[in-house]
Amino acid sequence: MGRVEWNDGLNIGIKEIDEQHKGLIDIINNVLEAFKRGENGSVIDDLLGKLKEYTVSHFNAEEKYMEEIEYPQLSEHRQLHAGLKNKVKTFQAARFHREEVSSGEIKGLLSNWLIEHILREDYKIVEFVKQGGAKDWSENIKE
Repeated sequence: MGRVEWNDGLNIGIKEIDEQHKGLIDIINNVLEAFKRGENGSVIDDLLGKLKEYTVSHFNAEEKYMEEIEYPQLSEHRQLHAGLKNKVKTFQAARFHREEVSSGEIKGLLSNWLIEHILREDYKIVEFVKQGGAKDWSENIKE
């Protein structure tokens, strides 16, 4: 199973959020590499725990930013975040109950979700700021 590669097309232009997205991809890649190496369950469980913690931290930061700029779709965006958090919890629960969770399932869900989320939903935040929805915050967006 190949790595998920970051490219500049995934940058939304908000440095803190872009760096956090890179961190999420790093953790996803660490999980995939652990599967590839045939690591034991505890290593993968630890990595999934780190992924959950990092995801919660990132989503909290992103939601705080959206609150500060008074982003009108904050509620819907929070629901999307909750969906991914629940899916990560589902993986953890499956692992806890010794159910089979393949690297393909994890990569498919997380990489597709993350990339789709960045390209569709997080870009909406940037567009809101660029269109004058949050004039005081426009200096945070890189062109």
